Parts: sequence; C-alpha cells; structure tokens
Amino acid sequence: MRSFGLLIGLWMGLMLQGANAGTYALADGTSVSGDPISYDDAGVLLKTGEDSYSPRISWGKFTDEALRQLRNEAKNAHDRAIVEPMVPDEAPLEKSKFRQITVRPVEMPVRPGGPLGVLAIFSSPLGWMMLLILYGGNLFAAYEIAIYRKRPLPTVCGLAAIPLIGVATSLYFLSLPEQASAEDQSSPSGATAAPSTYAPEPAPPASTSAAGEMAAAPAEEEPEAVASVSSQPKLPEPVVFRRGDFSFNRRFFETKLTGFFRVVLSAADKDMLIHIKSDRGNFVGKRISRITQSELYLEVFKENATAEEMIPFVEILEVQIRHKDLP
Repeated sequence: MRSFGLLIGLWMGLMLQGANAGTYALADGTSVSGDPISYDDAGVLLKTGEDSYSPRISWGKFTDEALRQLRNEAKNAHDRAIVEPMVPDEAPLEKSKFRQITVRPVEMPVRPGGPLGVLAIFSSPLGWMMLLILYGGNLFAAYEIAIYRKRPLPTVCGLAAIPLIGVATSLYFLSLPEQASAEDQSSPSGATAAPSTYAPEPAPPASTSAAGEMAAAPAEEEPEAVASVSSQPKLPEPVVFRRGDFSFNRRFFETKLTGFFRVVLSAADKDMLIHIKSDRGNFVGKRISRITQSELYLEVFKENATAEEMIPFVEILEVQIRHKDLP
C-alpha cells in the first residue's frame, strides 16, 4: 500500500514538471524545451530534466513569439521586467496615409481681344510704367547732353519733355558741335586751349613787341608809369577742366591736382587757387583736404577763415586752377 502511494506521488511530480516545461522557437528555425528557472540580462536558463539544465540562451536567439511566451510564463515581476524590453511592440504599424492630391485644371489667362497695336500699351498699368521709365530716361539723357555740348539746360530739357519729339530733339543737340562757354567767348581770339595737365609756367620775359611799343610811347609819358608797367610780371593763364572733356573722379584729381593735396603747398602752387563750379554753386579753395570714391573735401574761405566743403563728383561742372591775383 505504501509503495503504491509512492508511485502515485512520483507520477504526479512528473506530470507537474511536464506541465511547467515549455517549447520555445529559436531564430535559426530550431526549438528548445524546458522550464525557465533563471532570467538575467545575458539570457535565460532552462531546466530540461530532473537534474539536467541547458546552457544559458541569449535573448537574441529567440523569436518574437518565444519572447512573448517567456514574458507570460515569468514566475515573478523581476523576471518579467527583464524580458519585457526584449519583446517587440504587438501593435501593428499603422500604414502611412498618403494625402490625396487633387489636380485641378489650369485656368489660362484671357488673351486680349479686339484690335491690337501700339495703342494697346496704354491699356495696362505695366505699359504706363514702361512709358514713364522711358520718359524719365530721355529727360536725364537730355540733361547730360546739354552739359556735354554746353547748351542751355532749359532749352534742351524743355524740348525733350515734349512727348512726341523728345527723343528727336535729344539726338539733334547731341549731333551739334560743342558750344563755347561765356569765358571762352570773352577770352582773346588768339588764346590757346588749356593743357590737359597742370604745370605752373614761369613768367616769360618781356617780348620785343612790348619793348617796341614802350619805346614808341610819347615822350611826355611819366617815367614812373612806364616803370610800373614794365616791372609787373605776367600772370599765368588759368587751367580749365570741363565736364565732358574730362571725367571728374578720384583718379582725375589725384593725377591732375597732385600738388594740392599737400598740407604745405610748394612754391609753384602756393599762389594758385582751385575754382570749382557745381550745381550747388561756385567754390574757391586753397587745397583738397580729403577725397573718397564719390566726393572731395575742399578747404574754402569763409569770413577770413577756412572751412571744409564736401563736393560730390556728379555735381562738378568745371574745375579751374587760377592765380590768386587774376580777376
């Protein structure tokens, strides 16, 4: 009777052991059976028999389904927490939804109808804008032509402002020869043109013709007056640079008026003055204190003192180098 109870107990133990054992699929296609008895970060240890154990199997060798099975069969919360991060998410991935694109027909702009020609430019704001740009460009061209050809600004710009003949008048004045200025007309007919570079010339000796005229003077003329005329030195002629013949920029002043940049002028330049005619007026100075890419600074005379005057290059109409004693 006692042996029979022992057999029944052994059979029940084997049945319980078989109930705890499970089969787990591996990633290589094989499977392993046993009772998981030890979980750690390296893997799981299975009991395959009464006194036999499998080597520790790493978590990476199990399939996803086997990992879920090991998680569900964990005997405590500690074992479940170890295997839980290894189990992939069971929720199916939601497929990305593509936004449906509706292709609408392209609406073509309405083409203008009716008679088309030159007058059609007046039917749109863009056409008016183009006409205003061309009109302003013609007026600016007329302004430059008047300065270049030394023609009256009101006449040239006034005729260029007439819509129908503006371009023709600008071309007409451009084709005309250069008109002499008032100073050129008042100068003697035998005067020569100004040289392109400034170089002070010493006073020439009295000519033989002047000596002959003095010799032919009446005997009753006072000798003191004759001596003052003969002793007065001849002043050098002014050197004139006009817009149109020269481009007024930094290079021009640094090459043509080099001596006037010095703080102490040389003996040849100390009696010379710079006369600048511009759109804002006339300026007379002794030297150029500063110069940039777009303007110069001239030391001018104001109430027995010197001041610095800024003159942009675009406003300069004429530059003269004159002796201080010339009228």
